[in-house]
Amino acid sequence: MKKHKILLGFLIISSLGLSVFRIFVVNKITTDGVALAKIEEETAYYKTSNLMYKEKIFTLSSLSNVSSKAAKLGFIDSKLGFVLGRSVPIAQRP
Repeated sequence: MKKHKILLGFLIISSLGLSVFRIFVVNKITTDGVALAKIEEETAYYKTSNLMYKEKIFTLSSLSNVSSKAAKLGFIDSKLGFVLGRSVPIAQRP
């Protein structure tokens, strides 16, 4: 009878120990999950803000935007050319 009491006591103590260990592991995973969710939320925020900044950079560096700002500042390419005279052909056909 004494062996059964020792075996029963060992099983009860080991089950209590494993239960405490399980509770510790579950709590650790839960807090890590909350931290992981917070980190994923921050990365999503930074990804969206990076996309917005990329679009802003693309619009500010587009040729139409640069040319309109250059025109406002006075850097206009003069389209009027001048000709001194008719060009003389170098060789004539016989």
